[in-house]
Amino acid sequence: MAREYPVKKGLKTDPDTILSSAKELGIAGKIENSHVLLSIPGIRKIDIFNEGKKLMVETENEDKNPDPMKTLRMFNDLMEKITGYSSKERKKKFSKL
Repeated sequence: MAREYPVKKGLKTDPDTILSSAKELGIAGKIENSHVLLSIPGIRKIDIFNEGKKLMVETENEDKNPDPMKTLRMFNDLMEKITGYSSKERKKKFSKL
């Protein structure tokens, strides 16, 4: 099930921009059928795609996570880079729904 993330105005959400943002953070990935597929330690697959003005993100966790805090930090840094919202701001937006 995909989770919906709002994006700040002015930020590009095309697959090339998302992939280059991930690479700036040291996260490897590829583009497949306008979906950006990434992987970080602890999360086997992060599938990011556009749906209108929002980003949809699906994740698939690994069975064993050696360092959950590092995984969370990397994921939050990635989401902040591509959405423009910090984890605190995203939580606030989700609680309004």
